[in-house]
Amino acid sequence: MGEKEIKALTDQINSELVRISGLYAEMQKEVAKKAGEERITDLINKANESEVKVKTLSEQLDKLELSLKDHKIGKGPQSIFGDLTKAYQENKARIKAPGGQFAFEMKGNPRMLLKASTIDEGTELSDSSLANAVVVPMRTPGVEKLPDRAVKFIDVVGRGDTNSNRVTWVERSARTDGTAAVTNDYSQYGQSDFTWIQKAAEVEKIGTFIKVTNEALEDWDECLTQIRTELFPMVERALESELYSGNGTAPHLDGIITSAQAYAATGLNSKVAYPNTFDAIRAAAYQCAYYEYVPNFAFLNPADFAEMEMSKNSNGSYVIPPFAAANGMTVSGLRVVQSSLVTAGQLLVGDFSKITLYMRRNIEVKIWDQDSTDPEHDLKTITASCRAAVKYPAPHAYAFVYDAISDITAAIEKAVG
Repeated sequence: MGEKEIKALTDQINSELVRISGLYAEMQKEVAKKAGEERITDLINKANESEVKVKTLSEQLDKLELSLKDHKIGKGPQSIFGDLTKAYQENKARIKAPGGQFAFEMKGNPRMLLKASTIDEGTELSDSSLANAVVVPMRTPGVEKLPDRAVKFIDVVGRGDTNSNRVTWVERSARTDGTAAVTNDYSQYGQSDFTWIQKAAEVEKIGTFIKVTNEALEDWDECLTQIRTELFPMVERALESELYSGNGTAPHLDGIITSAQAYAATGLNSKVAYPNTFDAIRAAAYQCAYYEYVPNFAFLNPADFAEMEMSKNSNGSYVIPPFAAANGMTVSGLRVVQSSLVTAGQLLVGDFSKITLYMRRNIEVKIWDQDSTDPEHDLKTITASCRAAVKYPAPHAYAFVYDAISDITAAIEKAVG
């Protein structure tokens, strides 16, 4: 039920984004035709209504994902870690026996399994200074720490599962198009030729381990909290980093920006007065469209997003172009996302449906006491890992533009005066 609701909301959001893009395109045509103010205002109001709807639907989607991440779909209010807890409790005696070990694989939607969970209530700890205390102090839940990077890219690419160590596909590497009008009944058709090749992406492994004492395992609730608030998100962030910038050489995945194209389109060169980041995004989207792709997301470093929102003209007035939402969250129909993975000053725009992340092994957690001197020190080793491949066909490198914002604005800037 939850996955169907998520898909329905996602489809609605995408539909509204397409509608917004169409309205902005129509608006630009009306402006070019010098249409009346009433017509332009009507289009702006419709676009604003759609943007409000997108925001509302996005909030609903966020709430739904939040409510589902600690529940197993179709089985009531049970944590997705319930099976792990149950398996540990059932095998506790065997685990603590000499030479004992425990292995458990989390099953289900990889995104939901990898997503960071809320902090559970921590177990009350004792301290020698409390030995003679009359009033026992209250301990607030959880562990305070600096926030970790929010994962964004895993949510926007295509997703799939594989039961193999390699994902293969076929690409058209060359084409000679001889299609043309024939002068008479006896003329020969022009010859067309195609070349296809098979390409492959290897499944690679990402993982880490931590050491815990057996006493920590006995305090299972707190240990489980740290597994899901620290260990799982660490694997997720490493997976996202590979998806974003992996160099494609084993053991690394094929990252998006490694093959994404620099801005090189010439159709807008020297045609935009006083270009800013809004214009850079629009120009990058134009390059994608030039290659017949329909871009759906633009990624910026938080610093560049803030600077874009604070764009002003020479009079000190804030500037929001007619093809952008007032809050900067959509530009020419593209959803703008902030991510610290993007280097400050850089811009990534593209059709992210052209890349697919395939999971060979969903996140897996294992508890061992066979590592090195663990038994001598009463320790256990907990490992967390996943295996994945990225399908990034060579032709689809043109679905993405990755370049410095300053390079794009310099290319499209029109001399004034």
